[in-house]
Amino acid sequence: MELKTSQAVITANEPTGNVLQEQGIELDYVLPDYYPDVCKLIKCWVNPAVINETLNGSRLSYELKAEVRILYCSENSNVLQCVTQILRFPKSAELPAGENLTVDILPECDYVNCRAVSRRRLDVRGAVTIRMKTHSVRQQEALTDIPEKEIQLRKIPVQYPAVQLHTVKSIIVSEELDLGTAKPPVLHVVRCDARAVEQSQKLISGKLMVQGNLQLQLLYACESEGDGSLEPMAFRIPYSQLIDIDGLEEGDECRTQIEIVSCETKPIANAEGDVRQLKCEAELRVSCVAVRMATESLVNDAFSTEHPYQCEYMELVSSSTPALFSEMLTKTVNLSCTDEELDCVYDAWCEIHNVTTAIESGILTISGMLNNQVLVREQSGMPRLLEREEPFEHHFPVMDLENQDLLQVNVTAENCSYTLNSTTEVALKAELRMEGTVTHCRTVKVLSDISIQEDETHPRQYALKLYFGKKNEPIWEIAKRCYTSVEAIMEENDLTQETLTDDEMLLIPIVG
Repeated sequence: MELKTSQAVITANEPTGNVLQEQGIELDYVLPDYYPDVCKLIKCWVNPAVINETLNGSRLSYELKAEVRILYCSENSNVLQCVTQILRFPKSAELPAGENLTVDILPECDYVNCRAVSRRRLDVRGAVTIRMKTHSVRQQEALTDIPEKEIQLRKIPVQYPAVQLHTVKSIIVSEELDLGTAKPPVLHVVRCDARAVEQSQKLISGKLMVQGNLQLQLLYACESEGDGSLEPMAFRIPYSQLIDIDGLEEGDECRTQIEIVSCETKPIANAEGDVRQLKCEAELRVSCVAVRMATESLVNDAFSTEHPYQCEYMELVSSSTPALFSEMLTKTVNLSCTDEELDCVYDAWCEIHNVTTAIESGILTISGMLNNQVLVREQSGMPRLLEREEPFEHHFPVMDLENQDLLQVNVTAENCSYTLNSTTEVALKAELRMEGTVTHCRTVKVLSDISIQEDETHPRQYALKLYFGKKNEPIWEIAKRCYTSVEAIMEENDLTQETLTDDEMLLIPIVG
């Protein structure tokens, strides 16, 4: 017997796998004529970023940009020099197959070494690892109704993302920054750290307005009392962008993630030749995801009151709205300089590497490595960088967290402060913000098909039977066992709940 059925398409986010790529960094750099000779190398960084990504099916094409920054001092001068070079690498990757793929890309510098081949030539070697985490939006068909009188149905509500929208937009921030008359003129910028803070968003006429501030932490070289020195500065630059997301509606759950693709600050000289202004050019990559949730009643069990039957079941994945979380962790570390006394501290900052997550018994553990760095001046007047790497780990409960849930985690160092404990030791305190989203994914057993043997019928030897029910026994199981309906049993016995509250004798009417 062929039954008429109604079905719905249920979508769910599923992880499809991880892809790892490596890119070697090689730079043979000859100093331009306007740079002084190298006497002492202080530090070399590689800051990677992914730009211009294109996903065609399961084929990902992107460009890796690596900013190489080298700090050094010349002979007979304490002025810290800074060399910057941009390297670009076109890349591609074959991702695990899946429907409607999305990919999260995280580039990270594994290591970098720099050596002076000569006073005018620098050799840089390093490696960048690009981690790609892929997700698929899978469509699954499930039964919602079988409008046959003899078929009894049990349904459960299943929540799922009915619509998922994704777009990427670049925001260009351009601003002239005034140092003021109290600060010494700029020779060149040594360090520029940028991050997006105080983010907000709201829907305006079907578009998403993203607003916030770009927090700049600058360190520039200058001359003070005839000697080289460094000056830290902080600025906040507001930004806003109206982002058009095709299909966006009021009530959609929206979240944005902002990545600093590039941030460059250049000195601007005035008419007198003094440099008391900086031109900041930054590119922000805004990734927007909008989710529209829906709930569907799906059949998870069925039986026939008339004929023998056979049920087939399947498992589908339901996923919730991404839930936000945010936690703070404070880490303190002491950095020592044992071979020479310190005169002052110029700046302090932290870099975060190798972030991993683990779930156990509803507890989320976020761990990684924290590279603490303090730029100081020795008694001799020479700048020096103190570094110390320390592991960090933070545990906190997340409601209903299970191993199959999807996690997106971002760890940033919000504030770094320092205290000069002695002439040889600096205490650095870092405040780490751990934020992200959790998408709860649950496996649900539902009915996929039911077949009826219409040439046979259930035996009908009585119109009413007695049944001794046990406490907490579901009425559905009793009705299924006796080939009758839940409504008939509840009406015959004046029951108000679909689970027995006590042991009791029931009258079972036969439906047919």
